[in-house]
Amino acid sequence: MAISHQPHDKYFKASLKERQIAVDFLKSHLPPGLYQRLDLNTLYLTDKSLGMSELREMHCDIVYKCTIDGKDGYIPIIFQLEHLASAPKHMALYVLQGSVSLMAQHLKEGHDKLPLVLPICIYHGKTSPYPNSADIFDHFEDPDLARALVFKPFSLVDLTMMTEDTIHQHGAAALMELLFKWYSARNLIEALKQSTDGAVWRLTLSRTTEPYFRSVLEYISSAGSSNKRQSVDELFRVLSETLPEKRETIMTFAQQLIERGMQAKYADVWYAAQKDAERKIKIETARKMLDAGSPLEFVKLVTDLEEGDLVFLRGTTEK
Repeated sequence: MAISHQPHDKYFKASLKERQIAVDFLKSHLPPGLYQRLDLNTLYLTDKSLGMSELREMHCDIVYKCTIDGKDGYIPIIFQLEHLASAPKHMALYVLQGSVSLMAQHLKEGHDKLPLVLPICIYHGKTSPYPNSADIFDHFEDPDLARALVFKPFSLVDLTMMTEDTIHQHGAAALMELLFKWYSARNLIEALKQSTDGAVWRLTLSRTTEPYFRSVLEYISSAGSSNKRQSVDELFRVLSETLPEKRETIMTFAQQLIERGMQAKYADVWYAAQKDAERKIKIETARKMLDAGSPLEFVKLVTDLEEGDLVFLRGTTEK
């Protein structure tokens, strides 16, 4: 059953790759007003394919590109091959995913603006007419509510334009928002010093878990990690003054941070030593191969040493 769509695939692609068939197909099935706006002289077949696993067994696709009103845009033409008793229930979702995929490809190619995407599906399944809605909103539990809420401009919380007094009204979320704002906008140490009353801290910590406090400390330490060690130390000192009841937890975390840094330092030293030892072995191997008369290119391939190193070694072996 899974193979039965192959003849349709081949014939569909063979047909729509013919430019005149594609032009006449668009003329026959697009609204006249839209068709008239297409710059058909720029119409060409691309090598793009949606390649989505959800669609692989039910359709093949052809993607043409042309301009509309002088603006670049994609017109992906999707031929849906239905050879089962019913059509894919959520084809509208799959088509939407394909459209977004084409938009993402367009941006990856270096374009700055999104293209227009116009999907067209051909259906010739056993059930007639096509039994499911082509409108994505009809696939929601409450289509009217979906139309009112979905696919609108996303909700933006712009902390750079929000005063700290406003943020203070946001309950347990206030600390997170303030830390983000302070991290980006100014010196975090100075910001912590100015919030010495600790009200926001205590409100959040009274409503969250102990692991969350550790996440806060991790974030604060990352703010000072780009500076000197004393910057992180000062951050924790200021925080300890703000939250004396948390001083022991803060100091324990600071000590763990120091130990972690020492471990990382030792790891770097060990890695450097390993690399040095490996290089010495490679040099010794190269020296023996050159002494034995091996060609320079062959020694380079075996040892992965730079050509300059090998030329120097060959010079020392020839003396």
